Order: sequence, then structure tokens, then C-alpha cells
Amino acid sequence: MAVDGSNMAHKVIETAVKERTRLHTGRSRTTAVVVLVLLAGLGLFLGLVVGKSDPTSAPTCNGQTMSRSDECRIWSNHGGGGTFGYDEMIDRRESGKGVWKVVGFGGAALAVVLMAVSISKLDPKRPWGKPVTEVCPRCHQPTLREKLTVHTISRGRTNYRYSGIVTLCTPVCGFTAVRQR
Repeated sequence: MAVDGSNMAHKVIETAVKERTRLHTGRSRTTAVVVLVLLAGLGLFLGLVVGKSDPTSAPTCNGQTMSRSDECRIWSNHGGGGTFGYDEMIDRRESGKGVWKVVGFGGAALAVVLMAVSISKLDPKRPWGKPVTEVCPRCHQPTLREKLTVHTISRGRTNYRYSGIVTLCTPVCGFTAVRQR
């Protein structure tokens, strides 16, 4: 299949225009924040609910509830086996829940950090691309901005990537250009 260079240049420009439009709508930031809030909530759930055991409940041994005088014998080929009393089984139960606390609270903290990054990086007021020193050849205003843009086409398991540095003026002017990097 022959590839028309001007058609691919047009597709790269279209990709850049869509990216600029998507940035300025604020939808990307809203979506990112909503997803990260849900992930932070899941992390807190894991840390506070799944990672918490009932301190008043008796420990179990092989599915049976233990009493204060019981001992539990655990057989293990990987270490950690032995005979444990009631209080030791409570300690083992508590230490097993600690992993969920670390995973939950660590995931919630990571989601909060990513939320702060996405709020600043996906700000709708943030301009697309980097400013260009020349004036626009169409409207003669110093409003040109450029950015490396990649357009990807998938055919089966093969991805074809076409890239170029796209220069755009304001949407009102409509000037677009692309050059190879």
C-alpha cells in the first residue's frame, strides 16, 4: 500500500489540532482527576477496611475458632511454620493485614501526587506547544506555537507512526504547517 506524504502530513496536523482542542476543553483534566479520586478512594478502602482486623474476634486455626488454651500447629515448607498460642496467632493475623495497609495507603498517596501533577499539566489555560519567534504568515500576529506530534495508524499487529513538528496559529486564524524533525 503506497503512503501519500501529503495525506500523512494532513493527518499529523489533524492530530495536533485535536490535541490542542482536547487540552482547552478541560475534559482530559476532569477525567484524570475523577479516575485518580476513585483510585485514592480504593486505596483508602484497602488501607482502612481490608487492612483492619477486628481486635475483639478470636483467631482461627485451620478454619476453627481458637480459645485461649488452644495451640495451632502450622506446617510449612517455606518457613514460618511451628506451634503458636492464642496471642501469637493474633499477632500473625495483624501482621498479615499490614500488607493491605501499606498497599492501600501507598496507592492513595500515589494517586494524590498524580492528581496534583495532572491538575497542573492538564490545565485548560495552559497553552499548547512552545511559542515560535516568527509571526504568522497568514494573520501576521506573533501567535504561532509548535509541538512534535505523532500520528499512529494500526494495521493488524503493526503500528505505523508518522511524526512531525506541527506549527499552529490561533483557531480563529487557522494557519497550520508541519515539518520533519
